[in-house]
Amino acid sequence: MPREGWVVIEGILVDHEAAENMLKCTRQYRPLEAGGLVLGLRKGLYLHVTEITRPLPWDRQSSMRFQRSPKGHRIAALRRWRKSGGKMDWIGEWHSHPGFSLSPSSIDVRNWNGIVRQRKAEMIFPICDGRETAFYLQFWGDRGKVLLRQVEKDELGTFYLTPAAIKRRLRKTGNEAYGPTLELP
Repeated sequence: MPREGWVVIEGILVDHEAAENMLKCTRQYRPLEAGGLVLGLRKGLYLHVTEITRPLPWDRQSSMRFQRSPKGHRIAALRRWRKSGGKMDWIGEWHSHPGFSLSPSSIDVRNWNGIVRQRKAEMIFPICDGRETAFYLQFWGDRGKVLLRQVEKDELGTFYLTPAAIKRRLRKTGNEAYGPTLELP
């Protein structure tokens, strides 16, 4: 069960411009990794990605790592939050893996786990390779464990996830039919 007060996310809505900006940033900064914050709205059972922050001069970039400096990204997020009357939220972080796997590294997973535990909210973590973007959602599972799930994409490019339905299916059928859900320490 999710922790008290949490909403179980069923899907992720991604504005075209935000998705395109991740792809463009990845291509622009290749062969270095790029990244930033994912900003959007928490709309009931959905996270709605409306924009991203782009790499800033204070960030550290290499071919195998992106380290976001809180400096400019935090200011951008606070400005959007104020302008929206408190509706716009930091809903995740994105980064690129230019030229290699869309799967998260162990460092990615450890960092994401810390963010979710600190924020006490479901968060999304896109990884972009310049051609496509994989979305990952971290959420609370049973026994207070943080779970990581890759979000599926339908034929129209809409991302969706129904953790409650996934948990029911997993109890009945096991992981193999619906892809892995990882339980994190």
